Amino acid sequence: MKIMKRYIVNLVFYSIVSLWIFSSCEDYDFKDIPDPVIPEDMTPGLKLSRDEIMIDAMGNAQGFELRSIGGGWSIEPIEETNWIFDYEPKSGDEGNAVVGITLRVNEGMQERYTRMIVRQENTGVTDTVFVGQYTYESKYTRRSDSLALLVLHESLNGEGWRNPWNPRKPMTEWSGVTLEEINGELRVTALLLSDFSLSGNLPNEVGNLRELTSLRITGKVYKCPNSLINLRKLESLNVNFSDGTEWFLPNDMSSMLSLKEFKPGQLKIPMESFAAFYTLPALESLSLSTIYLIGDLPEGISKLKHLKSLDLAGTNIYSLPNDIGELAENLTTLNLRGCQALASLGENIGKLVNLKTLILSGCKVLKELPEGFGNLIQLTALDLSDCERLERLSSDIGNLQVSTLTLRGCKLLKVVPESFGKLDKLTKLNFYDCAALESLPESIGNLTKVTEIDLSQCTALTSLPASLGQLTGLKKLTMPRTGLTTLPAAISSLSALEELDVTGKEGTPGIRGVAADVFSGLTKLKKLNASNNSFSGDLSWLKDLSALQTLRLDGNQLSGQLDLSQFSPNLTDVYLSNNKLEGNLNGISTLTKVRNLYLEHNLLSGELPAELGNCSTLSYFYLSNNNITGTIPVEVAKMNLGYSGLKLNGNRMSGEIPAEVLSSAVWKKLYPETNIYPQQEGYGFSNVK
Repeated sequence: MKIMKRYIVNLVFYSIVSLWIFSSCEDYDFKDIPDPVIPEDMTPGLKLSRDEIMIDAMGNAQGFELRSIGGGWSIEPIEETNWIFDYEPKSGDEGNAVVGITLRVNEGMQERYTRMIVRQENTGVTDTVFVGQYTYESKYTRRSDSLALLVLHESLNGEGWRNPWNPRKPMTEWSGVTLEEINGELRVTALLLSDFSLSGNLPNEVGNLRELTSLRITGKVYKCPNSLINLRKLESLNVNFSDGTEWFLPNDMSSMLSLKEFKPGQLKIPMESFAAFYTLPALESLSLSTIYLIGDLPEGISKLKHLKSLDLAGTNIYSLPNDIGELAENLTTLNLRGCQALASLGENIGKLVNLKTLILSGCKVLKELPEGFGNLIQLTALDLSDCERLERLSSDIGNLQVSTLTLRGCKLLKVVPESFGKLDKLTKLNFYDCAALESLPESIGNLTKVTEIDLSQCTALTSLPASLGQLTGLKKLTMPRTGLTTLPAAISSLSALEELDVTGKEGTPGIRGVAADVFSGLTKLKKLNASNNSFSGDLSWLKDLSALQTLRLDGNQLSGQLDLSQFSPNLTDVYLSNNKLEGNLNGISTLTKVRNLYLEHNLLSGELPAELGNCSTLSYFYLSNNNITGTIPVEVAKMNLGYSGLKLNGNRMSGEIPAEVLSSAVWKKLYPETNIYPQQEGYGFSNVK
């Protein structure tokens, strides 16, 4: 019974709402207002039937009656105004007359007012008529706002929102609704429904929120009415339309006088409708990251004189309009990321001289940067990553003032122009996976502000210019798995270098050279990764690298005596497996921060030192396949080793393992049956199987 009563109450309520909505949507109509009648009075002078006339936004004619006794009359505006279209008659003889006034359409957002003066000839008597004009928004009130929101709440499944509105409470308590006082009453000026689990269609009534300046809705919006074009004060439209929502706006959106930002999500915009955006007179930011935009952008984009940001990321456009260069005055951001069908930027891209951000990453069929590209001198960053078919940079690219240049994944780029060395503001340079890159220009040595260079996986790169040594500010040089077979001696001149990665490709000789000649001068080095190469010589030079934290030289041809006491005390990771190092483990306790110590497959000998127990940070100690002798010291039981954290198999160890070790908590997680017990033939522990 209670449910039935609630149903009836709700039905009556929404019927009243719907009835009001339909009635409130009618425009003002003055045709049924009866003309006032001047009482019969023959006293000399002027008499007017109305002293105030309010005319609708369309400017439809309204009139008043006047009586002039004692002489003729004339009428004119007190001040010159261009919105009075006409008024007739402008003068007359003694007697009665009806004056009609017609105004021009009020496209503005403010009501406007003036006065007209009526003069009687001979007597000098005057009178005035106050003339005003409504806007399109004049009839809408706080009441119409609240009713429109109630319909919106129902259409977008409001009861399922995380913060549903309570119709019994005032709008001031509704989440996401911003109210401001306008003409003496609170009006809805912003809707920010970004935290609601909403879904459904935007109702036609949203077009009644005439004071709305910002509309932001996330969730699942399937349809939207074209009544949005009535929101002439709307400045920001950001609605997350569901994937494939059909285009709903007309080809002429000029009535949206204030719209500055339009971001409609995955709206299905046909290319033939794209020119509709050109009719938005105030547009500053347009974001159309939708896969449904396919084809050549139409000409006419130059009409968007105020456009500052154009985001077409993820669209399937083929080209940019030829007149895009005419947006030079205000356009500062152009995002074309992931435009996989964009084959050319056009010759006029270089006219956008105020462009500060240009994103071209993922433009997979873009083949070249056109000449004139170097005119974009305001660019601070240039991202060309994953432009897989980019073969050529413009010869004037050196004119740019970018601090970051990313060419990651430009797999067909073979040559970098000599003008590259003019990029004197460059701080970061990324050539990652430029598999066809054959060389770097000698002028690269002029880039003295560069702090990071990434040449990873540049497999065709077989040499580096000697001028690289001039980059005295370089802190990070990353170039694993390249085609390099030697490093220039100039590398040792990089006095500020903190990270160097020249990891070779497994199964190839990699880079050859004497390790000391290459690395000994890099005294500020913190990370050195040179695994899988053919570096030779001993490790005596490591004593000069006191800042070193990570050392990876596994898989080389290093030889000589291992002296751990001369290693940097800051080392946390040491990988020296698969070399020809000799010596013992004395001095291991000086590595107080080391976590990983890999010394497998060398020629090390001697016994495990008792000082291993002082290596409290050591988690993984791999020493298999050497010539270590003796047994396992009891101190191993105190170590904080990880799972499989100790590998001693393949050595010459023998004797009994101490009972304290065998019973320790750490022992079982070391999987000793695999990692410790198996020794070289003729060796092994006597008290374990």
